[in-house]
Amino acid sequence: MPSHIAFFNFPAIGHVNPTLGVVEELVKRGHRVTCTVTDHFVPAIEAIGAEAVRFDSVFGEFYRSPYTEEANAGEGMRCLDDATGLVEQVSPFYEKNRPDVIVHDFMAWGARFYGAKHDIPLVRLYPTYGANEHFSIQEKFPLAEYADPQVMEMIGKLTGLLPEFNLPADPMAFFQNIEKLGVIFLPRDFHYDGDTFDDRFVFAGPCLGDRSFQGSWEPASADRPVLLISLGTAATGWAEFFRTAVTAFGDTEWDVVMAVGDHIDPADLGPLPANFDVRRHVPQLEVLRHAKLFVTHGGMNSVMESLYNGVPMVVIPQMNEQKANALRVDELGLGRHLAKDDTTVESLRAAVAAVAGDSATTGRVERMGEAMRQIDGPAVAADAIEKFLAQNAG
Repeated sequence: MPSHIAFFNFPAIGHVNPTLGVVEELVKRGHRVTCTVTDHFVPAIEAIGAEAVRFDSVFGEFYRSPYTEEANAGEGMRCLDDATGLVEQVSPFYEKNRPDVIVHDFMAWGARFYGAKHDIPLVRLYPTYGANEHFSIQEKFPLAEYADPQVMEMIGKLTGLLPEFNLPADPMAFFQNIEKLGVIFLPRDFHYDGDTFDDRFVFAGPCLGDRSFQGSWEPASADRPVLLISLGTAATGWAEFFRTAVTAFGDTEWDVVMAVGDHIDPADLGPLPANFDVRRHVPQLEVLRHAKLFVTHGGMNSVMESLYNGVPMVVIPQMNEQKANALRVDELGLGRHLAKDDTTVESLRAAVAAVAGDSATTGRVERMGEAMRQIDGPAVAADAIEKFLAQNAG
């Protein structure tokens, strides 16, 4: 029976993109799917047949913002303000279009506020590591300490707000809450402590839907290996890295595709070697289908897309979650972690040569990619959501 399924998103590419395949699958199954999104994501949502429910985020153009230590200061308060703003803005629509279930990003706290206030069942999405009684990425790689004055200010405000949404005035219970169903967009084998996650969690792996709206790409030559270099959509503040990469791989055996993001003008890199294709953005999935190696910041989307396509990595993380990913890639023998402070022309060139020349690493990545491709992630997630709906009908 068709249902109204509402996706409450966190307005960042790394959070919205993993949901697109699931949304598309649910639409194909005949469900009405609505998605709360900022203007930037409306075309992607409408292209797959879902309804966009617009809201303005306090994060602004977060999908283009620098993810730095300075930018992260006070993120908890912004998450809370974004949550209350989301509820205020989308409530008029959802009060006239009551969802049967709310499927929400783990950072979209507004979904939990709205769901609790209106007694609507919730499914939680994890585009990164899940959380249970045994594992939390915050505890393993702390982004902020609870003693931080800005964190304490947010907790105080949250404590006062929770009763307004029919939730106990207990912020720790709010943060430690585990939904009846959580969908994790990672394979269990990649997840830290993956064997501790019980049947409340579904490991769908990366749910890569249609990305044709991002454009197409073909290699310049079928005979030369492709090296993709990208520090993500929010890359900023490290322009010298791209100059380092040009020096390291210019006029080498590699055909280099390099995405520099919105904060750097490719023209500022000066004359480029003939083997470099430099753009602000590239259709990453298309390039990875042809790539032999990926130099990446280690965002979870990038790591999953690389593994899915059987491409080993050199990971140069910029923040804690990316460091967790880099260390996991290293630990599982899927590539190499290179610290930002250790990145030079020589170290970057050596890391790429070491990974590209290691057949054992290539084999492990190819096997994991094959295992990931055997799972229809969007169908797995959609099946779990439909089963949850049936169990919680009425």
